[in-house]
Amino acid sequence: MLRRFSANYMLLLYITDLVCGIVALWLAHDLRPTMALTTPISPEGARVPPMVYELVLVVFAIVLPLVGLYDPQRVFRAIDEATLSVSGVTASGLILAGVLYLTYREVSRLTFLIFLVLAIAMFLAYRAVLRLAYRVLLWPTQLPVKVLIAGAGQAAAQAARILTSAGVAVCGFVGDDSSTPGTPVEGVPMLGRLDDLPQLVRTGGITDVILALPGHLQDRSANLLVALWELPLRLYTIPDLFDLGFARARVQYLGGLTMIGLREPLIDGFQRVAKRLLDLILGSLLLLCFLPVLAMIAVAVRLDSPGPIIFRQQRVGENGRQFTMYKFRTMIPRAEDMQADVNTYTVDGKLIHKRADDPRVTRVGRFLRHFSLDELPQLFNVLRGEMSLVGPRPELPWIVAQYKPWQRQRLAVPPGMTSWYVVNGRSEVPMHLNTAEDLRYIQHYSLLQDLRILWKSVGAVLRGRGAF
Repeated sequence: MLRRFSANYMLLLYITDLVCGIVALWLAHDLRPTMALTTPISPEGARVPPMVYELVLVVFAIVLPLVGLYDPQRVFRAIDEATLSVSGVTASGLILAGVLYLTYREVSRLTFLIFLVLAIAMFLAYRAVLRLAYRVLLWPTQLPVKVLIAGAGQAAAQAARILTSAGVAVCGFVGDDSSTPGTPVEGVPMLGRLDDLPQLVRTGGITDVILALPGHLQDRSANLLVALWELPLRLYTIPDLFDLGFARARVQYLGGLTMIGLREPLIDGFQRVAKRLLDLILGSLLLLCFLPVLAMIAVAVRLDSPGPIIFRQQRVGENGRQFTMYKFRTMIPRAEDMQADVNTYTVDGKLIHKRADDPRVTRVGRFLRHFSLDELPQLFNVLRGEMSLVGPRPELPWIVAQYKPWQRQRLAVPPGMTSWYVVNGRSEVPMHLNTAEDLRYIQHYSLLQDLRILWKSVGAVLRGRGAF
C-alpha cells in the first residue's frame, strides 16, 4: 500500500530530471535573445559554455537525491513531490549561482533565471503527466486497495486523513468496546469493535489493516496480530505517541536491532543545512540593514524610561534546551514581579499571561510591540544558532512547565523569530492555548514553507494585527 513507487520508477525519475536540467539550460540559451525585458543580447552573447552543462548535471545529480526527491515514502503524495521538486531545483540553483559567480560570470543572469523557471516547470509538468497516466492506465488493472484502521484516536484519525489525501480508500474503523458502529470518524464509518476485525477482513475484501490503537489498548495488539496472521493481507502498526508529545518517530536499524527514535532532530540532513544557511545569509543581511534602526530604537528606549536597553529572558528552545533571548525592553523595570497582577484565566481555567492593556508597557514599548521592532535583537540569537528565522515562537519556561505532553511537540524544531502562528493571529490567541498552527508547520516542514512564512510576516508586521 505505502510502497507505491518501485526502485525502477525512481531511477527513471532521476535520469529524466537530469535530462530536464540539461534541456532547460539549452532552451534558456535559445530563449534569451528573444527576451525584450532587458538590454537586447545577441545569440553569441547568450552563449552558455559547455562546461556549464556539466556543472548542472553534477549539481542536480548530487543535490536532488539529498532533498529526498527519490524517496518513495516522501513523494507518496503529489503535493509532497511538488514541494520537494521546487526545493531541489531552488537549492541546486543557489549552488550553481555561487559556482558560476566564481567561474563563468559571462553567463547571462536572465538566462540563468529562465533556466530555473523552465527546470521547475518541467519537473512539475512531467510528474503530473506520469501520475495521471498511472491513475488512468495502471490503477484499473490492479486489485483495489481497501484499508481498515483499528483504532479511533488521534493517530487513527491522522492516518485516515493522510491515506485519503493520497488516494487510498479507507473503508472504515474498528474501535474499542465503547465505540458505536456507524459513527463516522473523519467522514469514514465505524464498522464495529476490535473483536469484529477478523470477520470484517474476511467479508469485506480488506487488503490492508493498520493498527493505530491508543495507549490503553496497546496490550490487545498481540492478540489481533495472531488472529489476523493467517489472513491474506498486509499489516501495519502506528505507535500512538501523540499524547506523549513526540512530533515524529523515526525507525532506525542498528546491527539487526530495530529501534524507534523518539527524540531525534525533526529537521536534519540537507534540510537542516539549507535552513541554517538561510538563517545565516538572510539574518546577516537583515542585521546590516537594520543597524541604523537598532541604534535609534536604543536611544528611544533609554530616553523613555529608566532601565536597561536590552531585555534578556530565558526561553525554551529545541528539545527543551533553555537559552537567553534578547529583545528591546518594552516594559517598566521589574515588570516580571508584577506578572501575577496581569495574569487572567479563561472560563475553563486556562492561563492568559498577555493582554492588550498591560499597564507595565511603556509608551515607546507599545509602539515597538505594535510593529514587532522589539524583536529585532533576536537576529543575534539567530546568528548564534539558538533560534531560526522561522519556527514556533520560544515560550517561557514556567509556561512550558504547564504544557500537556502533546503540546511539547512545539519543541521538536528550532524556535523562530516568526512562525505560521505569527502570520495567522499573533497575540490574538496565546501560543500555549492554540498550538494547531505550530503543529501544522512542524508536520509539513519545508524550506519553501519557511520562505512563504517570511514573506507573509512582512504584511502581518506592517498591519500590527494582534500585536501587544
